Amino acid sequence: MSQQEETTQPATPTDEAAPVAAAAPPVSSAAPLLMGVKLPIRILLGRTEMLLQDIAQLGAGAVVELDCSPNDPVEIIVNDRVIAHGEVVVVDGNYGVRITKMAARSQKAEPDGQGAELLNLSGQLR
Repeated sequence: MSQQEETTQPATPTDEAAPVAAAAPPVSSAAPLLMGVKLPIRILLGRTEMLLQDIAQLGAGAVVELDCSPNDPVEIIVNDRVIAHGEVVVVDGNYGVRITKMAARSQKAEPDGQGAELLNLSGQLR
């Protein structure tokens, strides 16, 4: 029997009973490598503005009042992008954040100009 004849013959009943494996979607070979990368996560509880002289006087036990209440949602930020919103929780005596809502892909944390300058200055002083 020629090869052309083999491909045109109908399937036998034993062939129909064999399970057919579904093709898996292609996976990028870089995906497993990237899953091990650590990224810094920031949790934004609130904001405030203070004079530099007031900041210089801060010490242990000082309280800085923020522009939010304890029940307000917090922002979870990765790579200057808001990825989720959550609420502060206490787990075994440690603070944590329970994610309540995933953010839209287009949201971006936008630090005000002064905040970004102070952050850069802080990094340079270290």
